[in-house]
Amino acid sequence: MNTGAVDQIENEIRVWSFQNFGNGIALGISRFMGKLFFALLVFLIGRYCIRKLISFLPKSRICEKINPTVRPFAIKAIRFVLYFFLGMSCISIMGIPMASLITVLASAGVAVGLAMQGSLSNLAGGIMLLLFRPFQVHDYIKSGSDEGTVQEVSVFYTIILSPDNKKISIPNGNLMNSNIINYSSEALRRVDLTFSVAREEDPERVEKALKAAVEGDNRILHKPEPFFGISEVKNDALNFAIRVWVESKRYWDVYNTLNKRVILEFYREKITIPNTKLKSLASSTEESEALEQPKRIEQSK
Repeated sequence: MNTGAVDQIENEIRVWSFQNFGNGIALGISRFMGKLFFALLVFLIGRYCIRKLISFLPKSRICEKINPTVRPFAIKAIRFVLYFFLGMSCISIMGIPMASLITVLASAGVAVGLAMQGSLSNLAGGIMLLLFRPFQVHDYIKSGSDEGTVQEVSVFYTIILSPDNKKISIPNGNLMNSNIINYSSEALRRVDLTFSVAREEDPERVEKALKAAVEGDNRILHKPEPFFGISEVKNDALNFAIRVWVESKRYWDVYNTLNKRVILEFYREKITIPNTKLKSLASSTEESEALEQPKRIEQSK
């Protein structure tokens, strides 16, 4: 076989190889684009179904049976699980090996966990709050310097509404590790009020005035029995205490009403309230000048 024939055969083989290589790339791209399009279609349909399901869950009878405190957390957990399986399905459709993906996700999870230790502690705190339930939604609580009505217990934060209508977000980790005072957990609460009168007043007369201010209020319970009496004796005053039991939902109404009634009863019975001595700025300035004047005279001498 001559050299020209050999060169021709080599050229034909080379052209055939390039053609097959190009055809393989085109076929691979077309297959990948087909899988990508199908995975995208599955994702869009799945996302639409998940959104419809999540919007329907709060209105369903099954969700109404779940505790209001756990309900938002459960709905978010269901949404996360559904999106997780949807994402795994789309990745499987695209032909990505699951073993390699799980390895990458595990490595990334360790790195993210180390970088988000505070957030993970809040997540753990949220789970503990839902398990032990020291409070419920719509309970009035106090933790540290924050207090208000619980609106929602989310994954990382507990949201409360303060009495002056401010929304406060407390990290679940901090909330779980601090003292929590729940004012709404019990059906009854005790209203404690303290009033000061002059030392010269007759204690029995003051007690009668306190009882007169409380009598006739149907919101105040007779059992446990109300208390009226001296709580503290000072040099210039006597402190009297009122302790009455009411339903928790009526606490603030009774608290404010009794304060007003007792003061009006004191005025009616002419019971003296200790005077508070106040010094004006002018008088304090005059006193300081009077003290400084002898020093100036001595210095001049």
